[in-house]
Amino acid sequence: MGYLLTGVFTEACDCTLVCPCWLDDAPETDHCTGLFAWRLDEGSAIDGVDVGKLHVVSVSTHAGARRAGDTATALFIDENADERQFELLGAAFAGELSGPLGELAAVSGVVVQRLAARIDVTADESGWHLLVGGPGAGPVEATGAPHVLLDEDEPLTLRHTALDRELSVAGDDGVAAHRTERLAVRVPALAGAYLDVAGRSAMRGRFRYADPIPPRTRTRR
Repeated sequence: MGYLLTGVFTEACDCTLVCPCWLDDAPETDHCTGLFAWRLDEGSAIDGVDVGKLHVVSVSTHAGARRAGDTATALFIDENADERQFELLGAAFAGELSGPLGELAAVSGVVVQRLAARIDVTADESGWHLLVGGPGAGPVEATGAPHVLLDEDEPLTLRHTALDRELSVAGDDGVAAHRTERLAVRVPALAGAYLDVAGRSAMRGRFRYADPIPPRTRTRR
C-alpha cells in the first residue's frame, strides 16, 4: 500500500525541556503522558486516496523508556475524514503499514482506541494551539510557543534525535524546541492520561513519510 504524507507534527508531554524520549531515555518521573499531532499537507495520499488537510492526534502513556513495551495509545482522527480515509489514517498512524510509517509501532505500543474527533490546529511564528473535541471538555487542549534561549532570535533546535525515524523528520532544520503554556489531557481509555500542566516540553517540525505510491490519486471527501 503506497503513500506519501507530508506536513507539520507537534509533540508535547508532561516532561520538562527537553523530553527524554528524544534522547531515547526514560521519563523524568518514570511515567509519561504525551501526544503527537500530525497536520497533513494538501496532496498527501495513502493507497491513492487523498488525505490532505486532515489531522491525526496520538495520545499515549508509558512507564520507563518509550520502546520498553508498555506504551498504550489512543488515536483521534479528523472528523472530516470519510470512512475510507478514517480506516487508512488509523492504520497509518498506528504503525500498521509497511515502510517508514511502520516505525510508529515501536512508539505507539498497544493502540486501545481509534475515534473520530473534531481537531483544530492553529499556528504562526509566535506559537500554536491544538484542540481535540470542544474547549475545556475534549480529550486534548494544548498551547505552546518556541523556546528561545537568552539573546537568541531562533528557537533551540535538535538534529539526529532518537525519534527522527518514527516521526520521519524532514528537512535540514531538525525539530524546534517549544514550551507549552498549557497541556491538558483527559483520555479515560489510558491509565494516567489525566493532566493539566504548564511549562512542559514540546517539539515541532516537518515530516515526510513516503513509500512507493500509485501515480493517480482518488479524491474522497
